[in-house]
Amino acid sequence: MRAVFVMLLLAPAAAFGQVRPAPRPPAPRQAETQRFRVSINFGIEQPAATTFDVTTTKTVNLETARFTTTYDAPRGQMFDGGVLVRIAGGFGVGAAVSAFSKSSAGAVTGTVPHPFFFNTQRPLSGSAASLSRSETAVHVLFGYVAASKHVDVAISGGPTFFNVSQDLVSDVAYTEAYPYDTVTFGSATVSKVTATKAGFNVGGDVAYKFSKNVGVGGLIRYSKASANFALAGTASGVTTDVGGMQAGGGVRFYF
Repeated sequence: MRAVFVMLLLAPAAAFGQVRPAPRPPAPRQAETQRFRVSINFGIEQPAATTFDVTTTKTVNLETARFTTTYDAPRGQMFDGGVLVRIAGGFGVGAAVSAFSKSSAGAVTGTVPHPFFFNTQRPLSGSAASLSRSETAVHVLFGYVAASKHVDVAISGGPTFFNVSQDLVSDVAYTEAYPYDTVTFGSATVSKVTATKAGFNVGGDVAYKFSKNVGVGGLIRYSKASANFALAGTASGVTTDVGGMQAGGGVRFYF
């Protein structure tokens, strides 16, 4: 009887020990990180130097003739495309390429020495049409991306490498007739000059995501450098600012 009584006492304890613990809930899946942020933009660029003057000289009638051209660099259409790659959290590196081109007229003024009288300058004025300015810039980007489910903001900056082409007036043709007291503007000789220069960029980009991989956004970027163009008739070439304020919008892709 004692053995049966002990077995009855131990049976509930044994049964209790065989109860399995409740399974643990699965760990929540971490959100997938999209490392690549690709942007394609169209917009406008306001050049850093909106106007600048260039003066060339040459010898005429044993004296010096001077011609000054005022260049207008109005804002024009801009294309920009780039990629930013996250490497640690929201921090990333990348690059963008932008291109800008615009043509405008230049006002030409000058003085031409008289053939008969020393220290007697004859004034001249005219216009040079369709002076082209184009810039291609490669922007190196060091940035940070703050992202939510539908909106992300990217702030970036770094060095920029410019390749610039500019039409410059290198000489002026004019007409004159006896008694040579006046000259009349004829035409301008235009030379296309190029320069490569390093500068900087800083900008911001805001995007709204329609889906996991596609969105739209807007870009604002400022870049600048100082370039020098070699031009005949000038002592030290032509120095002007390149780059400027860019504003545009387009599509965003995420991978």
